[in-house]
Amino acid sequence: MKNSYQEIKNRRKKIIDLLNHEKTISLDDLSKKLGVSIMTVRRDCSNLANQGQIEQEKGIISLVKPEEIPFTDSVSYIKQRIGKEASSHIEKHNWVFINSSTTAFEAIPYLLKKDVNILTNNGYAGNLDMHASNSQIILSGGNVSRKMIMSGDLAVEPFLKIYADWAIIGCAGISLSRGVATPFIEEAKVNEAIIKHARKLIVVADYSKFSQFSNFTICQATDIDLLITDSFTPKKIIDGFIKAGIQVIQVQL
Repeated sequence: MKNSYQEIKNRRKKIIDLLNHEKTISLDDLSKKLGVSIMTVRRDCSNLANQGQIEQEKGIISLVKPEEIPFTDSVSYIKQRIGKEASSHIEKHNWVFINSSTTAFEAIPYLLKKDVNILTNNGYAGNLDMHASNSQIILSGGNVSRKMIMSGDLAVEPFLKIYADWAIIGCAGISLSRGVATPFIEEAKVNEAIIKHARKLIVVADYSKFSQFSNFTICQATDIDLLITDSFTPKKIIDGFIKAGIQVIQVQL
């Protein structure tokens, strides 16, 4: 049985915890300590290295020192830049669907400066300042989680009653082989409705989301009209999406 998203997340956290104590460790020793195969460890470390959290050299891994991590590696900053880029593709009077993703959410403050219509299942959108904005925000309704995410049949229904010009969605994992995915089945159903009733699809994903395993595929990579990511995403990955006929924009940090 394949590991769940949470198991992978927990294992990678253990790698960081080990490095906080041991400073450096070989891939072989790490494999033994975690009780997983060397191939699994390699995948985990490759992901952490892509995120800028660790360094790898000749089978030895170590933490990147905080002072060596550039300011632009701030996750919130990266998401904001991606969200701003996504908003720039939306035109006046457009209808826009936005899912519960924190990265997709970052497009909303910029969209409020335009005259557009936004439907979202992210409850935090209801707290945004609408003063002097000609745009409107509509909350889908539905079962509300602790993270203010709306799901269930009541959240799905509004998206199926409107045809949007654009959908802006974020995800937990994205790859050419598995497509765009989320770990939560309730959110998967909402996302599928968003994608089904949007004329064009923008997927926003920072570098940490690529080649990540997640449980529920919400669309195939070829369904994406525009993929927006950041300059930390490896060129090899970007080239793969471009070869598949997907337009890709990397925001420079």
